[in-house]
Amino acid sequence: MNKLTNFIIICLFSLFMVLYSALLQVKPGEAIPWHFDAPFWMALQCFIAQWLTLRWFDYFQLRQQQLPDTKRYIRIFICSNVSFTVVVTGLILVLERTIGIQAITAAHIILLISMQFILHTIVGGFTLLFKVFEHVKQQRITLEQTERSLLESQVKTLQQHIDPHFLFNNLNVLSALIQQDPDDADEYLNTFCDIYRYILQHKDHALVSLKQELAFANNYMHLISTRFDNAYMLEVEIMPEADLTSHVLPCSLQLALENAIKHNQGDKENPLVIKITVEKDQVRIFNQINEKKFKLESTQLGITNLRVRCNTIFKQPLAVAHTQDYFELVLPLCKQREAA
Repeated sequence: MNKLTNFIIICLFSLFMVLYSALLQVKPGEAIPWHFDAPFWMALQCFIAQWLTLRWFDYFQLRQQQLPDTKRYIRIFICSNVSFTVVVTGLILVLERTIGIQAITAAHIILLISMQFILHTIVGGFTLLFKVFEHVKQQRITLEQTERSLLESQVKTLQQHIDPHFLFNNLNVLSALIQQDPDDADEYLNTFCDIYRYILQHKDHALVSLKQELAFANNYMHLISTRFDNAYMLEVEIMPEADLTSHVLPCSLQLALENAIKHNQGDKENPLVIKITVEKDQVRIFNQINEKKFKLESTQLGITNLRVRCNTIFKQPLAVAHTQDYFELVLPLCKQREAA
């Protein structure tokens, strides 16, 4: 709440309280006793109540952070209420005694104390409530920023991941091709270079065009088919409503393909078909389950990579469907490219 809004609210509240108090003191048909300086003194008390509440709030937030929030807020209210009641009651009594406008009696002191207690309960209570709401909101923003920074850090780490086994295996395939067929080796090397050029160019990007990602996935599967003698095949279906200018997570299709190849067996006679279906707002990567007889222990790095990046960039979880017969990943798409 800005200062001007707070000032206006306090002034209107003071005017209302003075008017309400005056109405309680008159009988029907009598004139309302009105003192033009009364709203000023009421507003002054409200500002004092607010100021003390804020000072105690800052004190407890700084000095007693180890206390649970509820206990800390209760202490803030009690301390600010007691200090306000004592200080303002004392000032009013001194002023009344000095001017001589009011006889100082025990009943009058009790009445003053009660009035200050009620006034602080209203003004100080609302002030404390607003500060608590503001504090909780700031904590939530800070927590969200911290979580986002952590996720972004994880994303950068995961995006820069290049499987060393994939690198070495392709170098071995390239070495064998050079001896068997130099022309095929040259084509293989060009595709291999395109793949790593793409990875290096987009490793720090949050999103990349779907058209580029599909070309990258085709290049990746070309290397896989050569390496495993056409044991794995890629089918791409682009639906009529699909938009290839949409954007997707860079290397996400490659990670999905890598995951399918890592866990499923294919051969030349009965290749494992991995199907990519491009729809309006999402891309589906589907394959039948044909588990390898000798499986390496799964690190879940590929799925973890995609899950973290989907949560961070698209603010939605990665959709995964896994049954005994098939496995499917659903990657979201967006129309506007975000900054890296």
